[in-house]
Amino acid sequence: MNGTAVDSGTQGQGDNLWRYRLDEGVDPAGRVPVHAVQGSWPPGADAAYRPHPRHRRPLADPVPADAPPPGLPPLGAGRRPAGRALLSWLEDTRGPRLCRVAGSSGSGRTHLLTWLAAACPPDHPRPGRRVHALLDVEGLTVRSATARLADLLGLTAGTPADLLEALQDGTPRTIVVTDLDRAGGPALPGTPERIAAELLAPLLSVPWLLLVVEAGHGPAADRLTAVAPGGAVLDLDQPQWTDPAQYGAWCARLTGHQVDPATTHPSPGLAQLAARTPGAVLDPARTPAERATALADTWWTALPEAERGALTALSTADGPLSTELWATLPGAGGEQVVKSAADLLPPPPMADRWRLRPDEVADRVAADRPPVDHPAMMWEVAGGIPVRADGGPDLAASDPERLALLLRHASAADPASPMLDELDLLLHAEPATVTAAFQRAEDAGTPATALAEAWRLAAPDRAALARPADRAAVLHAWLTGRDDTSAAYCAELAAARWHTVWNRPAAAAGGPCMTALGIGPRTGSLLLLDGALHLADPATGELSLPGAPLTEPHPRALTATAFGGALLLDASGTLGSITLDGAVGAPPGALETLGPCTAVAGHHDALVLGHPDGSTSHNTLSTGVTRRPETPLHDGPVTALGVTDADGGTLVVSGGEDGRVWTWMPGRPPLPAPVDQRPHPVTATALGATPAGLLLAAAWSDGLLRLRRWGERHRGADIRLGAPIRSLAVTPDGLVIAALPEAVLALTLVG
Repeated sequence: MNGTAVDSGTQGQGDNLWRYRLDEGVDPAGRVPVHAVQGSWPPGADAAYRPHPRHRRPLADPVPADAPPPGLPPLGAGRRPAGRALLSWLEDTRGPRLCRVAGSSGSGRTHLLTWLAAACPPDHPRPGRRVHALLDVEGLTVRSATARLADLLGLTAGTPADLLEALQDGTPRTIVVTDLDRAGGPALPGTPERIAAELLAPLLSVPWLLLVVEAGHGPAADRLTAVAPGGAVLDLDQPQWTDPAQYGAWCARLTGHQVDPATTHPSPGLAQLAARTPGAVLDPARTPAERATALADTWWTALPEAERGALTALSTADGPLSTELWATLPGAGGEQVVKSAADLLPPPPMADRWRLRPDEVADRVAADRPPVDHPAMMWEVAGGIPVRADGGPDLAASDPERLALLLRHASAADPASPMLDELDLLLHAEPATVTAAFQRAEDAGTPATALAEAWRLAAPDRAALARPADRAAVLHAWLTGRDDTSAAYCAELAAARWHTVWNRPAAAAGGPCMTALGIGPRTGSLLLLDGALHLADPATGELSLPGAPLTEPHPRALTATAFGGALLLDASGTLGSITLDGAVGAPPGALETLGPCTAVAGHHDALVLGHPDGSTSHNTLSTGVTRRPETPLHDGPVTALGVTDADGGTLVVSGGEDGRVWTWMPGRPPLPAPVDQRPHPVTATALGATPAGLLLAAAWSDGLLRLRRWGERHRGADIRLGAPIRSLAVTPDGLVIAALPEAVLALTLVG
């Protein structure tokens, strides 16, 4: 095989990164076309080589070439040179895969990258000008940042390893990360470096990904430089990235005190603060950070006493606050004083989410403030929570922002705070704050509770779980078997059309978990793979046969066979026979004539196969007869299959990389259209005859699991469990068995 195994340009890659084989002559430190990647090795010394399905298949641009390019949104404060530089970097096919946007606080880094994302939508007519995700990591942890990034990319992942696995699809993506230096917040000071090391550095190893990261000079930036020493750096403190004339015109439009653009160039934040500071005199020869320190002192000295109190109160929040909540803090002085104090701050990046900025202002206010009494602040904040008729706090009726602030102070006072056991608080507070509080408890050595573990697995830092009822539903799933009382409480709050019957964690850390219904002599049993292959009772998940160890770290599909054993399809597309309790998966030679496949499902004495070209086939092993639809049902590889008896014959369901779900019967023409379709690859499908009729289950790469009874287009349930679903099975009793990376769950529709 020609080509060289490389680490895609990252340095000191460690054990958690993928390795790739590239075509000869391709620079691993630069941008690697998808079609120049021959294959890859997952993490692990014994990982098997995976051929890359898009090798030598250049990607076609789905946007018409004659589509008019959209206009660029306005970019103020004279930052057009910086904007042009970023656009040039995006379109430079020989440029590095990392661009770090640096500069002092107030230099406009976040504003510039927000503009870039707006100027380069994912459907931009020019492929080189597409941003696929804009991730603001202020206040986030590694877990919450991973879950949110996956969500933005149309994927689902609770860990960086899960996200890396999902990103092996060969889809070019550009990811923009803002506010890295504020990740975790004051309570988790090492979080920026952790996100850089555990999430961003592994992403930089993927040859078809580009990253733009906002990070000032410091430990997090050093982490990125260590893995990508040739990365581009756009330092907004350098004057060449700001047009002086445009900057001066922008300064002239600021309200308040007159600003001398020569003394604040090139920092917009410095100019905004100067416009709020009477008698500001700055030395243009000093660095922007030095000028900001001097200006913050002048600004603070000139403030009226009441406004000082309000701003001091704001500094105790450890995160952005709305004016409404800010006005209720001790010492804030009420609504009118807070409004006056807000007028003395540079405007916030997000509407009505205030914090002290630039950083030199926060430092100056904190220097005159006594240490925060977190227990006292906790009780002050709790005083604003509504009260129920029985006198208890009505957490469900409270503002999520207030609950988040309450939890921040409670966690700062005691990392093992009992408030982390308050289900209503976790369901109604802002999720990122809850995740950070659990992280603080974990870092302090507090043993993980059932609720903490359920929260981790549910990965609720996603847009789909913004409603407390949706959060309660997924927590119910993960609390089942861990804390059944809390699980029942969550189920009652969720009032969902589904509930969890049992939950079996993987026996071995890291799984992987897969499942399939037994057939032939194994009918009535469940094949369950969690590092070893077991037989289990589908009604309870209890094991009925000791497991046979399996070493395949990334299986693609599992199925039982009529011979009493099983077949395992590995990541490279190889179908292997597994002996189970003395029974073989297939006789010698039976698999050799089947050809390459990407999905498999067993049924009676037949195998249904999915193929790389989008076609499916039904192969009867006893007769050698093969049947398939006349034309491929999918554009791209088939990714999932299910099969059952129906209508006097065999009914097959298939899912593909194209996001479509089809059904067909051997010997009959398929339906005229897919039974379902979404803009994400299908990861698992299953169907089965149940007492309530045929039940169809399908899962996509963004984590959505859809359950539908045949013919009931608007009934069923859409479920998000927080992790990718790798396989599905539907039992004759109507249970849906879903295998995820760390557990196997049994779900059922209600009603």
